[in-house]
Amino acid sequence: MPYTIDYSESGKTPIVVNDGTVDTSTSLKLIGKNYNRFGEYLNEDLLHLLENFAGVTAPDNPTEGQLWYDTSESYLKIYEAPEWYTIGSPAGNTRMEVRTRLDTNGVSHYTIENIVDDVIVTMLVDDTTAWTPASTEYLEDGVTALSTQFPVIQAGINMNTTTNFKFRGTATSAEYADLAERYSADEAYEPGTVVRIGGAEEITQTRQCCDTDVFGIISTAPGFEMNSAAGTDETHPYVALAGRVPCKVVGKVRKGDRLVTSNTPGHAEKVNMADVLDYRNIIGRALEDKTDDGEGLIEVVVGAK
Repeated sequence: MPYTIDYSESGKTPIVVNDGTVDTSTSLKLIGKNYNRFGEYLNEDLLHLLENFAGVTAPDNPTEGQLWYDTSESYLKIYEAPEWYTIGSPAGNTRMEVRTRLDTNGVSHYTIENIVDDVIVTMLVDDTTAWTPASTEYLEDGVTALSTQFPVIQAGINMNTTTNFKFRGTATSAEYADLAERYSADEAYEPGTVVRIGGAEEITQTRQCCDTDVFGIISTAPGFEMNSAAGTDETHPYVALAGRVPCKVVGKVRKGDRLVTSNTPGHAEKVNMADVLDYRNIIGRALEDKTDDGEGLIEVVVGAK
């Protein structure tokens, strides 16, 4: 007596398999009652399912939702009539990988890496602080250190530092307002700290009033990051060179006041223009008022005279 096999989705015509026969209307052999090669065909069906019909040619008579591992391209594909669509590349040399990477302190970080022709082009991470890959982390060749092409990894999309890898597109806007560049610092500085060129490294915080070597302000969130691979925020903070940025100040300030360095380390203060003998003293202009005599944080325009 024949039996009927229903599809998962209602509305499709069921398959009727007669006794002593094998139905081949799908990629599997559907075995009728009393067929003498029952065990062979059943186990072949299970094997084909296990390997997702792996082969260089697509399986015959596919049905909607069927998977096929195309060994000629190393792609997993899914069938939706009348075509096979690629859904992944688990073993090809162009693919996307989710990985766990170690930094130099042995801390694990999750990454999503885009690989083209066995070269990591970008790495996507959500870390709150920058980190350097450990020496045990490698590129796709398994020999070259990851840090040779990704020396510092930060939240967002990290591009391979090889010369020919660039972001290519049309920039229409920037979320933040300042242009900043990384410089080596003699210690870790908070955003808003006023710095000068000098000290044991390239920059140090200011310590005297009207310093003519004043250079910039440690950025909170740069709109444009230059020299981004030079180091981390602790060793090479971004220094705002132009634009608007929060700044540490001491004393009362009115919107529009010109600011110079103060005797309070890393802080600016307003200056009376009658006392300005050299415009090199001015770090910028205040964009808001500060009504008390103590230390505080206000937004300023860096470099405005």
